[in-house]
Amino acid sequence: MISDDSIYYYYYYYYYYYIKTWKFRRFFLSTERIDKSKSMWFSYSDSLRRARFALFRTWLGVDSKKSILDVGGTRETWEGTGLEEKVTLLNLTSPKTEDLQNGFTCVQGNALDMGMFPDNHFGVVFSNSVIEHVGSFENQVRFAREVRRVGKSYWVQTPNRYFPVEPHLMFPFFQFLPERVQQWIAVNWTHSHLKRWKSDEEELLEELEKIRLLNRKELASLFTNAEIYSEKVYGLTKSLVAYKV
Repeated sequence: MISDDSIYYYYYYYYYYYIKTWKFRRFFLSTERIDKSKSMWFSYSDSLRRARFALFRTWLGVDSKKSILDVGGTRETWEGTGLEEKVTLLNLTSPKTEDLQNGFTCVQGNALDMGMFPDNHFGVVFSNSVIEHVGSFENQVRFAREVRRVGKSYWVQTPNRYFPVEPHLMFPFFQFLPERVQQWIAVNWTHSHLKRWKSDEEELLEELEKIRLLNRKELASLFTNAEIYSEKVYGLTKSLVAYKV
C-alpha cells in the first residue's frame, strides 16, 4: 500500500520537474487555455451536482413530508424542488431577506455546536462541501457528531483529498504542496475560487488555513454508521459522500 508520505513526495517531484519546463508553462498555464478549461469544468461539475442531488433524493427518500436541515447551505440548492418550506438553512452569517421571503427557515449558528436543535430533530441533514472548511480534524469530529445527533438520516458530501485538482484553488495537486507554496499560490493564482469569495489577502489566507480535505478512510471514521459513496470522474474519485438512510 502506498503511504500518504509517498504520495506527497511523488507530487512534490512531479511539480519540481514539470512546472519548471517552458512547454508546461506555455501549454498548461496560458490564460486562454485555463479559462476554457474552467468553463468546461464548471459545466461538468454542475451536471455532477445535479446527478448527486437526484441520488440524494432517491436513496434517502426525501419528499415534502421530511424536515431538512442544510448545514452551511444556500437557497439555490433547493429552489424549484418543492421542498423549500421544509428546509432550514444553518449558517454562521445572519439570515438573508431573500431566503426568508422564499419560504426558508434560517438559523444563525455554528455547525460544531447545534445545541438549538434536540436529538433527531430533522428527518434529514444535508451538507454539501462544508466539513472540509471547519479547520482541524478535531472540529471535523465535532461537526460529524452534531450531524449524527440532530438528524435521523444524513447526507454529507466533501471533495476527495486525492483528486488531482484541488477544488477551492482550482490548482493541480495543490493540497500536497508545502504550506508556504500553498500560500503563495492562493494569493497569486487568479483562477482560484477563494479569490471570488475573499478579495483581501489576509482573509484569503485565513480561509485557506481552515480548509482540510478528507480522504475516504477519514470520512468513514467520522461517520461509522454510514455508507460511503464515491463520485467518479474518468475513473478517479472526485467527491465522497457519507450517507445514512
